[in-house]
Amino acid sequence: MTTAADSKDEARLGLRRRRVTLHDLAKVAGVDPSTVSRVLNGDRTLVVKDETRRRILDAVEELQYVPNAMARGLRRQRSQMIGLLVPDIANPFFPEIILGAERVFSEAGYRLLLGNTSEDPEKEHAYVELLRSNVVEGLMLATAFTQDETVEELTRLGVPYVLVNRAHAGTSNYVVVDDRVASRGTADYLVGLGHRRIAHVSGPLYTETGLARLRGYREGLRAAGIEYREEYVIEGDFKEASGARAIERLLKLDEPPTALLAANDLLALGAMGACRSLGVRVPQDLSIAGFNDVPFCSMVTPALTSVRVPRLEMGMASARRLLDLLSGSDALQSPIVLGTELVVRDSTAPPSR
Repeated sequence: MTTAADSKDEARLGLRRRRVTLHDLAKVAGVDPSTVSRVLNGDRTLVVKDETRRRILDAVEELQYVPNAMARGLRRQRSQMIGLLVPDIANPFFPEIILGAERVFSEAGYRLLLGNTSEDPEKEHAYVELLRSNVVEGLMLATAFTQDETVEELTRLGVPYVLVNRAHAGTSNYVVVDDRVASRGTADYLVGLGHRRIAHVSGPLYTETGLARLRGYREGLRAAGIEYREEYVIEGDFKEASGARAIERLLKLDEPPTALLAANDLLALGAMGACRSLGVRVPQDLSIAGFNDVPFCSMVTPALTSVRVPRLEMGMASARRLLDLLSGSDALQSPIVLGTELVVRDSTAPPSR
């Protein structure tokens, strides 16, 4: 025989099996839904008996109510969501940046939405439009391909944003390393080993990163009195295949280089793979240095000399800067420039010819 109490228990069990609403809580607690909402949202203007408040909280516990944070946030114009765009999720440079940012945002009660632009300007623009349309409170743009129009539009609209690993003349909201100085330091190191024929596979020269690293390379040559040779510089796209193609061209020159400064580790990895295929020994025949010091640098053979970029710290610093912007306390501060370190490994040595 089913009693009234049994029916009530079954009804409550049914509630727990689906998403519980404020109306469900109000029914169980015997109060109006607006009272439940005001109690759960901490409305200090509400005068309510302790016994009523207890019944509401007991109902929350009994029905295992989980508030819909997104809906509540949108009503308040606070989603507690941050958008992070990267150009290539397969590039090992980005995971630590994402991890660092997520760590800081999670501690502050925010959640991270990740978008992969595939280095496509139209896709980037679509992501920015989607994310800023009342879905996220701020944006992190961790791509060297971010368009000037995007930055200008976000600034005009007052959308809080931080550029990651990319500087921009129109804002101080960015976290970077000094690519030019770091690249210059690597060129100085190769010169110090005795190399005079030093080539460079750059990143795309329409990006700040690619251009700055090329400038550092040129400064290093100039300081050593080494003539800049256009045939020693090949523009790449930060991917392995272009590193391989570049080294194949360079090794066909009448005077092939004895050292290569690659604008990132993927370019260097591609160059090393091409050297193996061509029977060129690294570093005996060609020294190779990369940039970023991603995890595989210490695992390949020979281990790759590379500029260490503090990627985890970059992600964390960028997240903190964006949180400061959201609170309105950091809008006029200077850009954040992190330090780098050249990590010397087995892929570089004095020239043998």
